[in-house]
Amino acid sequence: MGASLGSRYIRITGLCGHTYLLFHGRRHMNRSGWKSFGILLLAGTAALAVGLLYSKGSADSAAQDRQPIPFSHKFHAGQLKLDCLFCHRSAHQSPTAGVPSLKLCLGCHQNMDAEKAGIQTLLAHWNEQRPVSWVRLQRLPDFVYFTHERHLAHGLQCATCHGQVEHMSGTPRAATLEMGWCLSCHQQRGASQDCLTCHK
Repeated sequence: MGASLGSRYIRITGLCGHTYLLFHGRRHMNRSGWKSFGILLLAGTAALAVGLLYSKGSADSAAQDRQPIPFSHKFHAGQLKLDCLFCHRSAHQSPTAGVPSLKLCLGCHQNMDAEKAGIQTLLAHWNEQRPVSWVRLQRLPDFVYFTHERHLAHGLQCATCHGQVEHMSGTPRAATLEMGWCLSCHQQRGASQDCLTCHK
């Protein structure tokens, strides 16, 4: 966005390339000119604020990754060699991977060491029939369509986006999920780069 001053007009070029001329007379702009300038300035500030908030969301802060019950992918996927789809059962047939139900967790943990704090918390949730409030790490904007099902059906592995989870003690994040990152992957694999593939 830029502005240049002429003899009687202020020329403002927006980010999208549109040019606006605001009449300012010899000494000052008239009321409608200031109003237009104020609206443009406010819109630009709002767009900048939304962009900053989006880029600094929870997906960028490891401090906000703490789950209500400690869970180690390094132990479950690494040492125990559990397949991702054992816990994330909807990933191959749904847009979301989902999180395991308490019933699935207790299938193993009801017979294990209940002295550990995490397992005690898990059992308390089960006994009180209270769901665990897992922290969602990533959320795509509403205008972006992504499905785990389609990516798994085309042979991508979980590690392609989430990394080597069997070496991560915490909850793994996907990559940046920015448009350029996704497009690079589509180009490398010969996948569609049509806008409507991902944007609905």
